[in-house]
Amino acid sequence: NIKYYKGLGTSSAAEGKGYFSDLPKHELTFKWEGDEDRTSIERAFSKSMADARKEWLRQYDPDVYVDHTRSHLSYTTFVDKELIHFSNADNLRSIPAMLDGLKPGQRKILFSCFKRGKAFLKNEVKVAQLAGYVSEHSAYHHGEQSLAGTIVGMAQGFTGSNNISLLYPSGQFGTRLMGGKDAASPRYIFTKLPQLTRLIFHPDDDALLNFLEEDGQSIEPAFYVPILPMVLVNGADGIGTGWSTNVPNYNPREIVANLRRMMDGEEPLPMDPWYRGFNGTVTQADSKGTYLTYGVVSKLDSTTLKITELPVRKWTQDYKESVIEPMVTGGEKAG
Repeated sequence: NIKYYKGLGTSSAAEGKGYFSDLPKHELTFKWEGDEDRTSIERAFSKSMADARKEWLRQYDPDVYVDHTRSHLSYTTFVDKELIHFSNADNLRSIPAMLDGLKPGQRKILFSCFKRGKAFLKNEVKVAQLAGYVSEHSAYHHGEQSLAGTIVGMAQGFTGSNNISLLYPSGQFGTRLMGGKDAASPRYIFTKLPQLTRLIFHPDDDALLNFLEEDGQSIEPAFYVPILPMVLVNGADGIGTGWSTNVPNYNPREIVANLRRMMDGEEPLPMDPWYRGFNGTVTQADSKGTYLTYGVVSKLDSTTLKITELPVRKWTQDYKESVIEPMVTGGEKAG
């Protein structure tokens, strides 16, 4: 059996005594070696050195590790042979893959939902129970509270969230009022797998996927290959180390039409971002692909404005607290 250790909490009392009874064996002393160490630390953490951080991560080698038989360690060695593994993992965990539009946690959830079989297409299960199932069957090593939050996010369907929800929301999964933060507790809400999700991530493709192995068990694939580019359908947001991404949502019907054009050897037509249920305006701000969204306001009389739409992801409660209430009370704008 393979056992995953995370921090001292996983270790037994006997194992802990073993660690601390022979500290010279388990201790590495950091040794300052001057300007080279200073440069390495600044490259890894300074906000002004993001480009240098990209180049550093491009040289990533998963087989290079710190020599733990040594008693001393320079900061440069630590940064280049130990911290770089965390920084690379941070990008993999935080930035969705282009191929399926999923982060590893989301991919583990889908894998576990597919593993539950056809019964999960009909029978609902509590979000909290599904989180436990995912943790057990996909070698998920982080908190189940975070996992439950990811499940809730995959099921949300209010304007500004998903154009196509990959999970079915049964209960209160959040609204535009607070951007989904008003979702009920995972103990009280249920979900299941929509048939549409299994059509997008078609089971006939499963045999072609590269399923990973961790802790001695077969887990989710390195990536799925959905029939639609889900990175465009539901967008992608993430901040990693050196890199970040912000891809807006696009209209699934326009995406399908462009795919058919490309299959026929034609050029795809340009697309603008699209959010299901949004009644405002989306305009291109520059030639680099930046877009702005505008809400809708109408003047009823000399003292009354009627707001019927807010910009995408400007949530109602936040707008009331930061704009409306200061205007009414005469106070300063919050934030």
